[in-house]
Amino acid sequence: MGAASQYTYFEHAEFFSVDKTGQARKDRSETHEVIFVEGLAYKKLVERNEKPLDTKEQAQEQKKMQRAAEERRQQRRSGLLHKDVSLGSDEDLLALFNNAVAGEEKIRGRDAWVVECTPKPDRIPANAHERDVLSFRRTLWIDKSEYVSTKSVHTVVGQNLNLMPGTTITWEFEKISGQAWLTTSGVIEGQLRFAKFIKPRVKTVYTNSGFQKFDVQSTITVEPPK
Repeated sequence: MGAASQYTYFEHAEFFSVDKTGQARKDRSETHEVIFVEGLAYKKLVERNEKPLDTKEQAQEQKKMQRAAEERRQQRRSGLLHKDVSLGSDEDLLALFNNAVAGEEKIRGRDAWVVECTPKPDRIPANAHERDVLSFRRTLWIDKSEYVSTKSVHTVVGQNLNLMPGTTITWEFEKISGQAWLTTSGVIEGQLRFAKFIKPRVKTVYTNSGFQKFDVQSTITVEPPK
């Protein structure tokens, strides 16, 4: 288990609508506390529009966490509990993409290689996972001294997602406490595909903070909902 999977933090997301002129209007914001329940990451809503949840909503969130904990316990007893497969692993990049160094840049004062990762044009997806992976073109900034990604931009190029081609997903990573490279910010910007005639432009900005190391092998005990 990597060091990055041993940290809790707060994820603040701001959601925007984008009009035809490209102007973004903030619609709402949410802050989640990312903790571990039954050994797996769980997002608990703690603020909406920069304000703490009221007593009723806090109780609802507590019940949701209780239900999630019980579901995970049941899945563990049945042997079905497992982690989601990450989209676009190192193995995927090697097998499914043509990768080339496109240049060098500095990211927050650190030297990095810029690597362009383009889906192989003749690659036929073997399954749904490969189909989703091949729906993105990637640009990666690889730190020269530690060989880790310090920034990534995923651009939608396929037609198989609820995101329109041209939509970008950008993540930035920083080394926390001199130990782990963690996601500190992100931006999703583009168009959603709800139906053929509904394609709103949207923008979501994520900011993560308050990182604390946590032993994920320890299980948070959550009582079942009454």
